[in-house]
Amino acid sequence: MQKTFGEIGKFFWVFVHKYYLLIRLIWNDALGDTKMTEGKNLGISKTTFIVGLIIAIVASSLVSVLASTQLAPIKGPKGDKGDKGDTGATGPQGQQGLQGIQGQAGLAAVFAQWDVHWKTLTGDLQWGSEVGTSQFCSTFDYNWGSGTIFLGYDDYIGFEATMQVKMQRNGPVTFTVGSDDGVRLYVDDVLQIDDWSQHSYRTTSKIINLSQGTHSLTLRYYEVTAGARVFFECDSDILMWNP
Repeated sequence: MQKTFGEIGKFFWVFVHKYYLLIRLIWNDALGDTKMTEGKNLGISKTTFIVGLIIAIVASSLVSVLASTQLAPIKGPKGDKGDKGDTGATGPQGQQGLQGIQGQAGLAAVFAQWDVHWKTLTGDLQWGSEVGTSQFCSTFDYNWGSGTIFLGYDDYIGFEATMQVKMQRNGPVTFTVGSDDGVRLYVDDVLQIDDWSQHSYRTTSKIINLSQGTHSLTLRYYEVTAGARVFFECDSDILMWNP
């Protein structure tokens, strides 16, 4: 390829040199016959000049095309893509970690509540027969007015309720009861509040010193006629504890 370009270049240079001389001769010929005669001595006629001029133009274009295409950097053929290597073997699985020790389940808190036994009331304010059971929250305020109190009963009805409480300390506890009509509160089977009579709604409170541990409460209530309401509350720290 380098030899071909060398020969083309040499030819092109000689041709251009003669072309240059012809141009000088033509230019001088326009001025006189002396220089044209020199051109004839070189063996170049006007026809040859015209043909040479055309060839020079074509050769110049050809050289430009060859130079732009052949002199560009020649890329070698693209090599084949190498084979992909084999995937490595999977490593052995690690040992499973030891399972942690399961913690003990948390103990559920105990909430005090009343177990209630409903009874009828006789004309001389004595208990009659039991008509059903229910449960009350540890503190409550039931205001039935003149409506139904329990299972269709609205007059001459009452209950006896019991509840266990737990002292976390030694010390005083405030108890408050309210009623329309009669009510009595027992703590560890000892009567502490006694309002066992027919009356409109009113409340009574008493502070009682209790020792640490479990204690039993008993609440009795009755309603004769007209409005009916019963209420109970005490210090909240004896109404909930962990077993």
